[in-house]
Amino acid sequence: MNLTQVTRARSLSALAMVAALAAAPLAASAAPGMQADGGPRFHQKGGHDSGRHGGDFARHGGDRGMRALDLSQDQKDQIFKIRHDQEQAFYDGQKAVRAARQSLRDVSRADTFDEAKARQAADALGQAQSQMALLRVQTQSQIRAVLTPEQRQKLADMHAPKKAEKPARS
Repeated sequence: MNLTQVTRARSLSALAMVAALAAAPLAASAAPGMQADGGPRFHQKGGHDSGRHGGDFARHGGDRGMRALDLSQDQKDQIFKIRHDQEQAFYDGQKAVRAARQSLRDVSRADTFDEAKARQAADALGQAQSQMALLRVQTQSQIRAVLTPEQRQKLADMHAPKKAEKPARS
């Protein structure tokens, strides 16, 4: 290769790099699940995104477990509907937990301690967390009802090693 060919090759490489860098934001905005501004697409109904439909369930590995169960399309559709129907309740519950935590923080940072306010804030947090736990259990129960006995057993088997690995609380 002579000097002219090397220079031309470097120029083309540099041009290709510039083109790739310029095209990257456009490609990212066109990716599935992304908006034009590059942020995640939020669900239309609630204007939020709680992982996938079902809030905490998906964040804690629920989707991986469901994929391992070889669900039929009908089961997938039913589970999607269950999660979708619960999505607003999960969002509202998470919002209530955040507000209760903030209220309790505000009470703890006050110059003077007001036990009545602290008790009220702690009770509100406990109630919000209790509602979220109940909602999670209801959702999981509805999803389990969609599964066949074999799939429920497989799901139980997948969770069994996790329980055996955890140390006992004292």
